[in-house]
Amino acid sequence: MTKFGNGVVFAGVTTLSLAGGVVADDGELAQQIAELKRANEALAAKVERLEASANGDEWLTEQRADEIRGIVTDVLADADSRTSLQSAGATAGWNKDQGGFFIASPNGDFKLNIKGQIQVRWAYDHRSNAGITTTNQPGTGTQAVPKENVWGFENRRTKLAFTGFVIDPSWTYEIQPIFNRSPGVVTSGDQTFSSGNIVGSVENVWIQKTFDNGFNVRVGQFKSPYMREELVSSSSQLAVERTLVSELFTTKFSQGIQLEYGGRTGDPIKAQLFYGDGLRANASSVPTNTATSWASQAGGFAGGYTTPFNSNLTNWAFAGRLEWLGAGTWKQFRDLNSFRGEEFGWMAGVGGMGQSIRPQNEGDVSAKTTKSMWGVTADLTMDFGGSNLFMYGVYRRVNLTGDVTTRDGEADGMNQWGAVIQGGLFISNDVELYARYEIGDTDTDQFRTVEPGVELELDSIVTAGFNYYIDGNKDVKWTTDFGYAFTPIGDFATSGADWLQDFSGSTGDGFTNDGQWVFRTQLQLLF
Repeated sequence: MTKFGNGVVFAGVTTLSLAGGVVADDGELAQQIAELKRANEALAAKVERLEASANGDEWLTEQRADEIRGIVTDVLADADSRTSLQSAGATAGWNKDQGGFFIASPNGDFKLNIKGQIQVRWAYDHRSNAGITTTNQPGTGTQAVPKENVWGFENRRTKLAFTGFVIDPSWTYEIQPIFNRSPGVVTSGDQTFSSGNIVGSVENVWIQKTFDNGFNVRVGQFKSPYMREELVSSSSQLAVERTLVSELFTTKFSQGIQLEYGGRTGDPIKAQLFYGDGLRANASSVPTNTATSWASQAGGFAGGYTTPFNSNLTNWAFAGRLEWLGAGTWKQFRDLNSFRGEEFGWMAGVGGMGQSIRPQNEGDVSAKTTKSMWGVTADLTMDFGGSNLFMYGVYRRVNLTGDVTTRDGEADGMNQWGAVIQGGLFISNDVELYARYEIGDTDTDQFRTVEPGVELELDSIVTAGFNYYIDGNKDVKWTTDFGYAFTPIGDFATSGADWLQDFSGSTGDGFTNDGQWVFRTQLQLLF
């Protein structure tokens, strides 16, 4: 027992002895001593528990300290490990000079960029329906009279782009899924459609190898090198939409192989040559022309966009382009603008295309079947550091299988042409004004022997508008413009540019007239 316990017992005995001498006999004293003994034992046990508890807290505190030291050591080791992994693993983030969002390996053998484009547009189109009745329109029976004015919103473009390289920076790639408006026909295999108005497909899907001598080779699906207006991204156009001339004459996307030389810093030229599947050619077919269908748009050749190898066959298809950089840098000509502070520059280009179309089946084809075509284009772009000028012309010869009856006799083809001139001027760091004029002719009216009383082969449109770059940032742009057509819109009509085919009354009356106009306003965001 401890000294504390012995003292308690001695004090208790002394007290009871004194008390016993005064008030108690020996029996009572023995009983009191026994009670005192039990109380003393209980008290001693309690003291021992307190001492044990105090000693235990001291042991537990040391144990906890050891545990805490162990945890700290583990955390520091884990942090060290993660720092080591970071230096040996992937890096990620956003950097303008590295193409936006990226994931890359620090040793330079892998990189993935993720980009996106959103265009939300509101459009208003006016076409006169004066003279159009329920009984004088193309077709048979009673026809409803269409509305003069249509308007509404559309998600004109919604795109993602995955670009980068593997092995080393010389092996590059691009995969570009798109989500566009609902098409008239959804094909199986190369497109998917879910309920609603969105269809998914792909545009650019290619692999490219760049060599040290200035050459590179690209295979896959991409835009064939022909017309500059088409080759400049839809995100970098001057106006809300490309011209109708571009939409009609462009060869758009195809599948094949391309050889390129030049276009690097210090190179004065860039040359491209493409061989592959068919090249798109709108309005390259003889239009349908009967007593009940006299105002049909001329059809075209769809080309090799997202097609299997046995569709839209050609015997051969080529496209090529040569560009000369007279002043400035190649990079500044990736768009059709010239921002304040940019250096003066000019670039000239020429392009060519040709293809021989192969019938899908054995046997003879009609004389009006398109057999082959070739085309040429030339363009000039000038940047003045705050203003710009862009112009080009294009010509296409379409050859038919044989002679086809025309209004004046016979013809075995069409001579088609178009021209565009446009310019932009920044009036502040945020606002750019622009104007554009386009003109073209598909040479198809000669085959409309049942005359609609109006020319449907022409294009003559003036457009004016502005760009507003939010806070001077190119990634968020509001564009608004107004366009007026001096001729009826027929073969050149395209809903993608919000220009619709004009109405037409019965033969010879020509109730369709010029004067269609379109108002468009669009917000674009890039990331």
